[in-house]
Amino acid sequence: MLEAATGARTLTPDELRQALDQVARAGFSPRPVLVGGRVEGKVWQGRVRGRTDYLLPAEVHYLRHVVDGQEWPPRMSLDEYLQSLREVILDPLSGVATSRWSRHSWHLTVMRRSGRLRGPGGHEWVMVEYGIEGVGAGYWITAFQPQNGINYLTADSRREQVRWLRRPT
Repeated sequence: MLEAATGARTLTPDELRQALDQVARAGFSPRPVLVGGRVEGKVWQGRVRGRTDYLLPAEVHYLRHVVDGQEWPPRMSLDEYLQSLREVILDPLSGVATSRWSRHSWHLTVMRRSGRLRGPGGHEWVMVEYGIEGVGAGYWITAFQPQNGINYLTADSRREQVRWLRRPT
């Protein structure tokens, strides 16, 4: 996948499908992370979470983007959120791009129109980002509905060398 990210070679449609199958299976890292201010004060599993608590990255993203941000439909469970991300990754209508983040790590980004996944606080596009190398390699790094939509990929100066492997339709 790194060769495709750098432009060294083009993936065949079958290779791209296989790569996306791998990305869909990856999920978020199973290693707990420090909550910090990201979901501080939120109730999760019967407890108010504080800065020094540790949660799984999937739980942190769910609390931020589904529960707090209401980007996904109301009452969506954590499992349903994760399944919706897998569906976005595997959807042939989704766009697939690679980019270099902060000059040191390569990412694969999948973007699709949110459609039925759009909640009251959601936006037009769903984005799932996967680490090809560097920090987060082998796992989803983030998944949310960016306010600036597909332009999210080019809006941050820390992201370079954006290369579409497949444009969204």
